Amino acid sequence: MSGRDTVLAAIRRGLGRGPLGADARRALERRQGATDSELLLPRLPHGPLAQVFRAGLEKVAGTMSELESLAEVPAAVAGYLSSHGLGPEAAVAPSLAQLDWAGAGIAANVGPTRGGDYAGVSLAWRGAAENGSLVLLSGPDDPTSLNFLPDHHMVVLRAGDLVPHLEQVWAALRERGRDGWPRTVNVITGPSRTADIELTIQLGAHGPRSLHVFLVD
Repeated sequence: MSGRDTVLAAIRRGLGRGPLGADARRALERRQGATDSELLLPRLPHGPLAQVFRAGLEKVAGTMSELESLAEVPAAVAGYLSSHGLGPEAAVAPSLAQLDWAGAGIAANVGPTRGGDYAGVSLAWRGAAENGSLVLLSGPDDPTSLNFLPDHHMVVLRAGDLVPHLEQVWAALRERGRDGWPRTVNVITGPSRTADIELTIQLGAHGPRSLHVFLVD
């Protein structure tokens, strides 16, 4: 046995599991020997990718609405704020600054937030349908503070940036080359949560208490 096999065997014993079965071992060996294009990815439910993404997002307490164009985003944000009893203001990523926020009656604080904004609007780089995850890249146009400090996080995701699995996200990142990698890659799956308090799920413990995605066609 290799050192790796010894460690994994010890973990299985600690979990009260027996040796890895022959079928499971063969499946593991096939995956370990596969290239990126040959990975044995989990099968997604039938249906359009947007539908699968929505189902994954809602499983982790996120919500979603679909828009036909980026121009509809400010009005949609205004509707979200109103429905949650919030004032017409939000911290907005510079990547979305060109939209007509004033026309929708939104006072847009373009740039990073220092924590005083109840709502933030970000632009996702990719979305993974398998579990409703969003992938956001840090940079001057997309400040990371918007992902964590506002109570209400709204994320714009283009339908063309939706992929089936997280493996395809990492493959796309590698294609950017070394100079194209951001300083930080944030993978967000639903609102912030913890079960540290009496094993009861609490939303908003370490970040936004709500996550809403605007999927733009």
